[in-house]
Formats: sequence, C-alpha cells, structure tokens
Amino acid sequence: MELDIIMIGNRIKERRKELCLTQLDIKEKTGISSGNMSDIERGNRLPAASTLVLLSEALQCSIDYLLTGKTPCQEISSQDLDFLKLLHDISKDDQEELFLIAKLKQQRQQERKKI
Repeated sequence: MELDIIMIGNRIKERRKELCLTQLDIKEKTGISSGNMSDIERGNRLPAASTLVLLSEALQCSIDYLLTGKTPCQEISSQDLDFLKLLHDISKDDQEELFLIAKLKQQRQQERKKI
C-alpha cells in the first residue's frame, strides 16, 4: 500500500479546520512549526511517526484516519468508554445478560423501522 502524501495533508488540513484550529493553534499544542505544518498540509512532506502521534492527539482522531482516511472502528465517545468500564466491573453472567438485552433492543428497533 502506497501512501498518498497529498491526501494525508488534505485530511490533516480538513480536520484542523473542522475543529476551528489554526496552524498557530497546532504549533501551541504540538510544537510543530507553522512552516512544517504548511509543508505537511500541502503534501510536500510526510509527517514523521512522532509528528503523527502529536497531530492525532491535537486533531482528536486516529493515526489510521490521517494516513488512510479510514478508522478501524467508529470513534469511541466518552459515554461509550464509561459503559465499557461499567461492563468490565460486573460478572461474566451479567455481561452476557446485558448483551442479550442489547441484541433484543436492536432487533425491536430494526422491526420498528420496517413498519
């Protein structure tokens, strides 16, 4: 798989703008100079691995998204994380019961959509 540095730059720029951040804001958050950010966003430079880590944190997205435009799964909300923490604190039997309840609710919702 070959990386398209122009598309990587475009995704970084688009995500920065979605968050209403300037290149100066990125510099303050990451230490990446405005000149380097400009080169990255125009596709003149591929960010180093350490820079990708900083950018993914500042832009609140995965490195996968920055490089490929894809994420292995949907972004996880804080509410999703809270639910997972609660789930891990209960017994396996209770986890299975909650899973069955969730499946039942999902099936009912799908049936309502058909009507």
